[in-house]
Amino acid sequence: MRIALPRVHAAAYATLYATLYAVLFALQLHATSAAAHAMPLPVQAIPDSIYSRPTAPSPAASTPSRAERTPPLTAAATPNRVMPVDPVLLRSGQEVPGDQRFTMEYDGTIYVFSTQRTLDTFRADPATYAAQQGGACGRMGPLGGLGDARRYAIQDNMLYFFASEECRRTFRENPKLYMEPRDIFPSGTPEQQTLGLAAIDRWVAWAGGKDAVKAATSFKHVSKKRVEQGAAEWDLTETLEIEGPRSMQRVDVWQKVDGKPDEVRRYEVHTTPDSATIQGDMGYPYPLADSRRVSFERTLNRQPYAILRARFRPEAGFLALKTGEGKLGDADCDYVKTWFEGNATYVAIDKATGRLVQQGFIGRDEQARNTSFTLDAVSYAGIDALRLPTQWVISRTGETEGFTSPVATITVGWKAPEPPAAAQTPERPRRPGLPLPPAQRPVPPSVPEPASKP
Repeated sequence: MRIALPRVHAAAYATLYATLYAVLFALQLHATSAAAHAMPLPVQAIPDSIYSRPTAPSPAASTPSRAERTPPLTAAATPNRVMPVDPVLLRSGQEVPGDQRFTMEYDGTIYVFSTQRTLDTFRADPATYAAQQGGACGRMGPLGGLGDARRYAIQDNMLYFFASEECRRTFRENPKLYMEPRDIFPSGTPEQQTLGLAAIDRWVAWAGGKDAVKAATSFKHVSKKRVEQGAAEWDLTETLEIEGPRSMQRVDVWQKVDGKPDEVRRYEVHTTPDSATIQGDMGYPYPLADSRRVSFERTLNRQPYAILRARFRPEAGFLALKTGEGKLGDADCDYVKTWFEGNATYVAIDKATGRLVQQGFIGRDEQARNTSFTLDAVSYAGIDALRLPTQWVISRTGETEGFTSPVATITVGWKAPEPPAAAQTPERPRRPGLPLPPAQRPVPPSVPEPASKP
């Protein structure tokens, strides 16, 4: 698969994609109260302080928050997609130029090998030797811009490409801060599982009930905000959509404030059960490598809608473990770790009402750094939209202040009810020996008339 960005816009994409990471996690989920006591959580991969209550910023603040500021990144005009050295030998510390007689294309990158032997080694297990994240920049993450195959580094026996020297230098200073994390499959006792599912089912009941959640087959989340990028301001409209379990899309439209009508940027990701594409301003969709698709789906599977739906999708492998309890503002909450399709999310659910009070997860901040986030809901949609959160106070876990996300408009599509079956008149029992009614009598086979004699 060939993945490349339009030549004229690649440098702009590097800055745009970094800003988009702030957006990816400023839209997520929900809760409501003030300071809270953090409980130690026995089953989790993020700090125990995930359950905490940040303070919303002052309404008088007029400057964009830190999550809305993006320092410019320097990137190559067009990422080169041909790796000049043998990736198999590079993994063992040898930087050997490749021979054009031995090449292989994988995830949009052409790899050049020094011998047939190393080509065969790569071909037998490409995922081990190919660039991580489908060749996306190791500093900007799997949903950032593409890296240049001539600008590479090995970290923990894994190959990474980079969009610029600045990206490579920043990555090397603290690699773990930028390497894509994988959520750890939770383990717990049967009692934790029982209590965790009971808490989730209270949330389901508060959201409208099991039948309503199962009938909600689509979800749309639209928000608008003004952001600062460089010396300019932009009006950003973000749309997230989920249709069924495997069709998702994200569309971001950037309109420059006081700019010309054509000063618009677009960023789109579309996935279906059969395909996944990413595209930018020029409108050309490019295939999205599987590893990048997984990262995109993780961001949308953290939506409360997706978690509620996963509860009733047997193929999702949904798991919920109660990891503790505590008080968040006025709400006594159960703390639950949820898991499905490789995605771990932490939720706090009001014991009395079933309201979703808080959410936490590991994501990427505005600098694409791996960070633990805590989200507290400010407002909720109505029962016709499963009472999904429409606004959050979002903070890095453990911090006392957060920023408020824009108010979103949420709509849910419902499965049409099954038409009622036609009423049938029950058949009256017939006493033995009575003749059948004419309509039920067997019809004798037709006998052909004898041919007429001459």
